[in-house]
Amino acid sequence: MLLNRVFYVGVCVFLALPTWAALPETKKVVPELKEMPLLVSASAVPEVDKPLQLFIQQVWAESPAMQGAQAVVEAARARADGAGRPIYNPALALDAERSNINTASIGFSQTLDWGDKREARIRIADQEIQAAVAELRETRQSIAVETLDALAQYFTAREMRALALRRSELMKGFIDTVKQRQAAGDMGALDGTLAQVTYSEALMQQAASESELAESEAALQAVTGLSPSLNNDRWPQLSGELASPPERVDPALLQSLPALAVLRSRMEAAKFRTRLIERESRADPTIGIRVGRDDSETLLGLSLEIPLLVRNNFKAEVRAASHEAVAKELVYRDAHRRAKARLDGSLGRFQNTTRAWRAWVAAGQQAHREQMGLLEQMWQAGELTATDFLIQAKQNIDTQTAATVLMGEVWQATITWLDASAQVEEWLGITTQTKNSGE
Repeated sequence: MLLNRVFYVGVCVFLALPTWAALPETKKVVPELKEMPLLVSASAVPEVDKPLQLFIQQVWAESPAMQGAQAVVEAARARADGAGRPIYNPALALDAERSNINTASIGFSQTLDWGDKREARIRIADQEIQAAVAELRETRQSIAVETLDALAQYFTAREMRALALRRSELMKGFIDTVKQRQAAGDMGALDGTLAQVTYSEALMQQAASESELAESEAALQAVTGLSPSLNNDRWPQLSGELASPPERVDPALLQSLPALAVLRSRMEAAKFRTRLIERESRADPTIGIRVGRDDSETLLGLSLEIPLLVRNNFKAEVRAASHEAVAKELVYRDAHRRAKARLDGSLGRFQNTTRAWRAWVAAGQQAHREQMGLLEQMWQAGELTATDFLIQAKQNIDTQTAATVLMGEVWQATITWLDASAQVEEWLGITTQTKNSGE
């Protein structure tokens, strides 16, 4: 009985430790986790995490999507430069004729932008630049969100792997003791069978957690195109402190969404394109001047050409452009409605998960520790059998696993809220750099 009690007292102490704590004076089977417990507080002021910030910037620098979006911006600026130049170039005409009377002349002609189409083209080009810059911001935000989401999944999977390893270690120690007690005749075959089955289950869960960790790290590498630091073989840590979600949604946040900014610019560009087509339906006159000699006489002539829009007045093209502008506006309205719904939903999820996490930190963790203390006392008092104690210990680990899953959900909800409210770069502390480099 003394050996039995000593073992289960050790089990109680082992389970009461958090997954990032090391066992005192025992061989370390599971590496220590350095993450601090997640704190969600209304008074929390998020500090800029420099390693994480530099990591995100490195991901941006290595991303082909970012390079492609930047190329689109440069192309839009080149088109804008061309749109600001005159539409028509002057024309030179030379004419010479040799006969009984020798004739030679030279002339210049210029088509006039009578309807000021260049102004409309400049407006369109400006809106296309704004759309391209907004697309660049959208790409930056999307890459940052994907990276943060992959980091959260990776660290959650790593924590789950640590719990699975500790479960296997616990079950291995338990089954070793069961075998010793069976050899001494102090434990029956049923307890030994239960211990073996429980240990087999722990090994299966450990294998599954190893696979999930490998998959999450592969997904992280695919998103970032990078590998862990060669110096310490670690990915950058997420912050251990989060500010509480706001009580209500600020509608002004929708105005800063890059996706909506892209659609607004395209909508405005469609309106200016309608104006351009209207002006293109107007006839542009061509004036010219010609000088020369006809034998011994000097020639001087002026010319004026005006296209006659008789067979095609281009009204159909104007109507088509008008309908396209209406379609762009409706697309924007639909996207705005969906963005608002997503913003409201992400805030609700953020509030619910943080509320549950605060409840766990405030009372659940303490109750979790007290549960192991009570189990220890009941075992020492002889009020629990080995089988009952094993079931209770397994339930304690399952609770700790559920808490780890909840912490991952808190991070997922936080990232989704930051994405829906366009506050990712502000949270990372690089908003100013984005504006300077993107615009």
